[in-house]
Amino acid sequence: MGQFASLSAFVAYQLVLHKLTTSGQFTPVLLSLALLPFVAGAVWTSVIELGLRRTLLGMPIVALVAVAAASCCGLPDAAFMLGLPHLTANLFLLWFFARTLKPSREPLITTIARRLSAASLTAELERYTRRVTVAWSLFFALQIVISLALYAFGSLAAWSTFINVLNGPAVALMFVGEYGYRVLRFRDVEHSPLLAGLDIFSCGPAAAKAAKAR
Repeated sequence: MGQFASLSAFVAYQLVLHKLTTSGQFTPVLLSLALLPFVAGAVWTSVIELGLRRTLLGMPIVALVAVAAASCCGLPDAAFMLGLPHLTANLFLLWFFARTLKPSREPLITTIARRLSAASLTAELERYTRRVTVAWSLFFALQIVISLALYAFGSLAAWSTFINVLNGPAVALMFVGEYGYRVLRFRDVEHSPLLAGLDIFSCGPAAAKAAKAR
């Protein structure tokens, strides 16, 4: 029930951003309301990753950097500000997955597969889960590249459709496609239910810390 509520809120938020972006009604109040959930999510993630104290100490620094950048370069385009949730979320996820691909670390998907599996992973499954971690990293990188390309060279409607409407289905397609391929390829292995794999996103911080401790 909680996952369904979170998914519904995410979809609603994306549709609101799309409608606001394509409407061109970029008033300060609407921009603030639209970006408020994104800022709250960023702060929550920072608290999980860095702790409350470091987050509170870092917030004034981030604010000063933002003010300095605005003073030096001017305020960013209002439409671009509405695309910040998509850009920063994919940058964070790219870093979050790719950092575990270092030789001294265990890939994130490998760590999560161990948590979801009752048996130990075979060498072949370890190689596969590493490749899946690479695939997710490339997916997030591609999201960023396509978004910036559409923003620079495409129409506002096409860009907003990609980052706000197609983003969720693209993630779902990637998620379901990988699961289907894994089930077909490793038919002799007992697989966790499809929804259990959502821990990749919902339990990502805990899994990454577990990987770091290895």
